[in-house]
Amino acid sequence: MKKLPALIQRHAQAFWYALAIILPVILRTGRRPVIFSRYSGMGDIICTIPAALELKKRHPGATFIYNCAADFAAVPKLAGLAQRITSLKPIGLVGYWYRFLLEGYYHFTHGDDAPGQVAREPMVAEFCRQFGVPVTEEHPRLPVTAAAREKVEAILKQKNLPPEGLILIHPGPSWPVKEWPLEHWSHLVAGLRERGFTNIGQLGVGHYLNFGQVEVPVVPGAISLLDAFTIEECIAVIAEAKLFIGIDSGLLHLAAGTRTPAVGLWGSTSPQFFYAKNVRDNFVVSQVECSGCYHRRPRLHWTTGCPYDIRCMTTLKVEDVLRACQARLEPAATR
Repeated sequence: MKKLPALIQRHAQAFWYALAIILPVILRTGRRPVIFSRYSGMGDIICTIPAALELKKRHPGATFIYNCAADFAAVPKLAGLAQRITSLKPIGLVGYWYRFLLEGYYHFTHGDDAPGQVAREPMVAEFCRQFGVPVTEEHPRLPVTAAAREKVEAILKQKNLPPEGLILIHPGPSWPVKEWPLEHWSHLVAGLRERGFTNIGQLGVGHYLNFGQVEVPVVPGAISLLDAFTIEECIAVIAEAKLFIGIDSGLLHLAAGTRTPAVGLWGSTSPQFFYAKNVRDNFVVSQVECSGCYHRRPRLHWTTGCPYDIRCMTTLKVEDVLRACQARLEPAATR
């Protein structure tokens, strides 16, 4: 019985959404709108773009709404997916009870979302296959706006980080099971600097969707770019970089979308379920027997914590990551 008030509240939110968002579109245009929905991380939203662009062709002239977490509203907007972005978490109730008010309702579901199922292919391909549109594994190319490029250039100049030879690192924040120890990052940056790659900036934010405000330490030897950029500007600065190094996160998806060479660090999740093969060639993946546990049933961790002290990430060797970085970088002497 305790769950009843929360259920009533969700239904009330769905009813209000239909009343305040959907009905005005119908009255204004004479047509029912189309809703795209993926209420998850930024990377997931990026992976919906190819499928959503194809699905838009099924509804020429319709009004499109994209429903996602408010923190990532810039992504579908920049991709040109929708005229309006909303952030209703119980959007599924709208798609079920008020489907008659919609010309189309497309909720993107990853294999790992469904009870008893697991992912079997890169997320971009899975979202395309889900709705019967042409299948691709490639991330969409993300646009760099002139305003974002200008702002990025100003900030990099202020930080004394020239765009030439720029290396960007992203240690987090994220779920603890995805993070690489700070001392490993310190050794990696030191190793890069010893090899002549000294132009290193650290991206990240001090606020994480699932945890609120968090403390993010700056890796010794890197210049802090924490909280320096909007999502639009992150696309621009990553597009400028010579190399991006990071954990499984939305920023790694931005690197794929800007075609910036990247080295991803993987343990509890597996890159083959998120990226095309050519993107993940230089990713460093844990070889412990329990790696990739996010894609198993039952899961061993995630919100509850890892019973094995996150050894998938703690045992990733700095030497292996440094080797992967060098494979993506030309010798410093030739720059």
